[in-house]
Amino acid sequence: MKKALSFHEIMPNDVWKWKSMECQLEQVLELYNYEEIRLSVLQDYNILYKGITALLDREEAREITGQLINLSHPDEDVSLLSLRPEGTINVLNHVVARLGTDKIHRIFYHGPMFRKDANHKPVEFYQLGVELLGSDSILSENEVIGLGMQICHQLGLKDAWLDINSFGCNTCRPVFFEAMRKFLDEHKKQFCTECYEALYRNPFHNAECLEESCLHSIQQGPRIQDHLCPKCKDNFNRVKKIQANLANNYKVNHHIIKNFSYYNETVFDFVVQTNGHATVVGGGGRYDFLSNQITGKQIPAVGFYLNLDVIYSILTARGLFHEPSPTFRVYICSQSEELEIMQLQTVQELHDSNISTIISSDLKDTDAETKLARQNGCQAMVILRSENIREGKVLLKNLVKEKQSYIALSELLPEIELIRKAVQ
Repeated sequence: MKKALSFHEIMPNDVWKWKSMECQLEQVLELYNYEEIRLSVLQDYNILYKGITALLDREEAREITGQLINLSHPDEDVSLLSLRPEGTINVLNHVVARLGTDKIHRIFYHGPMFRKDANHKPVEFYQLGVELLGSDSILSENEVIGLGMQICHQLGLKDAWLDINSFGCNTCRPVFFEAMRKFLDEHKKQFCTECYEALYRNPFHNAECLEESCLHSIQQGPRIQDHLCPKCKDNFNRVKKIQANLANNYKVNHHIIKNFSYYNETVFDFVVQTNGHATVVGGGGRYDFLSNQITGKQIPAVGFYLNLDVIYSILTARGLFHEPSPTFRVYICSQSEELEIMQLQTVQELHDSNISTIISSDLKDTDAETKLARQNGCQAMVILRSENIREGKVLLKNLVKEKQSYIALSELLPEIELIRKAVQ
């Protein structure tokens, strides 16, 4: 049997959890004055390729861009399109052109992203992206880091901590690369060919080797911390000091991994403990030089992502979703022919008072209708019958107290309001 593709199908019983999560993170973002943007799911492959491979050699570029899910085009005049694998490159390509570069922009977006997994199968995942564009200050990156931590705490991940490091700059990074390659040459026999070549191209590469004899973990190799220039070292020390004073728990991770190569200086991950293991729920860093590759303009920037799928799973496992109080809802049914207008007028009157309703589309007996009303979580029920309407009355059932009475049409809304007030 062909395995189903890994795409989202979120059913009503889970939608309220997603909306709760999204509402909480948007509340925090509003406090920090971040504005939402809506990005297209379709992106120009050439723009993505330019951004993703900005600092990669040809072989590593081929490997990374192989994760993109591309769509065929009907003719040569149409750009090759890709499903959105991340948001940062799209932000720089489109948003900067519209908003300009003369001030600081704080923006966020969330929604589906698409990539191929390790088995080259297309997968969909939901992600929050946050970008602060136009500032290269220490304050801006600590603002962004603190914002990410506050969102984690707001969602209930009180145990979240930071893994942080510095990827250095164009001055000190080449020195580290040279030291790493010297280490690789000295220990070449301890690496498989694939890991050796990948790490030689990019010492930040996430080598996932299954050969036990391969020293694919470079824990004992050179650390970029030992090769930072004075400016990068001072900046990183200031970041650590600020985060400590903000009471954000952090660890210096000398081997932090990033899927994309455009980061410089401060990089970080948001981490929580799940089932005895450290789980990365998001991360980011500073990317001051990426904009020049995309737009031709130098725009300092820092941002992060949160993997909402991972966070959703953790919140569910920890029982941190609390189902909201049931919505007050009224069931409207008819037990006589040709009362559709009356049903819809009653529904409209209740909606004008912000009362939720469910309309019965078929003629059923009272027991069947009452059962359906209860199954749909209704606390009140209105039954329309021709003989009652002629007398100017309807039957109103209080499903909470299991009482019913015939009331005048003019009294229907006030009586339903009394039931709503009693149950809330």
